Amino acid sequence: MFDLPGTFTVRKCKSCSLVFLDPQPSKRLLKKHYPSQQYYSYSRSNERNLFKNIRDYLIEHYYSPNIFTLFISSFIQNIPAIPSYVKNGKILDIGCGDGDTLGSLKKLGWETYGLDIDSRAVEVANKKGLNAKCGTFRTLSAYSDNYFDAIRLYHVLEHIDNPSLCLSLIRKKLKKEGELLIGTPNIRSPLASIFGSYWYNLDSPRHLFLFSPQTLGKLLNKSSFVIKKIEFCSAGGIPGSLQYVIRMVFNRKIDLMKIQTVLLFYPLEWLLNKLGAGDVFVVRASI
Repeated sequence: MFDLPGTFTVRKCKSCSLVFLDPQPSKRLLKKHYPSQQYYSYSRSNERNLFKNIRDYLIEHYYSPNIFTLFISSFIQNIPAIPSYVKNGKILDIGCGDGDTLGSLKKLGWETYGLDIDSRAVEVANKKGLNAKCGTFRTLSAYSDNYFDAIRLYHVLEHIDNPSLCLSLIRKKLKKEGELLIGTPNIRSPLASIFGSYWYNLDSPRHLFLFSPQTLGKLLNKSSFVIKKIEFCSAGGIPGSLQYVIRMVFNRKIDLMKIQTVLLFYPLEWLLNKLGAGDVFVVRASI
């Protein structure tokens, strides 16, 4: 992603099928792969495009859909893990970035809290009037037990060095029957098999663990969570992977993650989502 050198090994456990980076990268190495000025999670919220406008509109009407939003939702499935409605509910977004989604949830009536490893992103989130802290998932210990109605990790769990510990801490901070939302790449998707080391969502070395619905289900069960629903909501996996193929095989740098290209391939990704084989899946679970 950032023209940084390095070779990384991804392994699969023969017993449980969990896929992981081995050896795990050092904190010093990882820091180089999360540049604040370039990493998309910290810079995308100010960029206006068709997908973002549609996404924001759908979130705005998520709890009170109209005919228009119902129609759009039948074609677009990448609304990012919005929690079930709780009046005056408290939500923590782990990996909140600059608070883009938290801001939308605040407008919907949620009391919002954010947590992110990037201090600049947290600063931006707080300037938006959000309550965000800088820290890792271990910073969860600073919050009261049984405090949150919902906790959200969207494209976060795969970045965490100890997912099991993270889920254990989350369980303590959720209220009884609180909701956990996890969005993460699907290592068992057809695109992962087809593209292999060029798969866009492989994203080494930032993705330390790569889950399937089955392996994440085992981990959640181990942490005493009950899965309520699994949804597939991928978009951009095909053009993202193709641009890596073109670059590495043909030595040509090209940006295929533009709105036109993403839309071109979206019908196929939509079909994979409908077949339960999308590149990204969202799990809703409770305790």
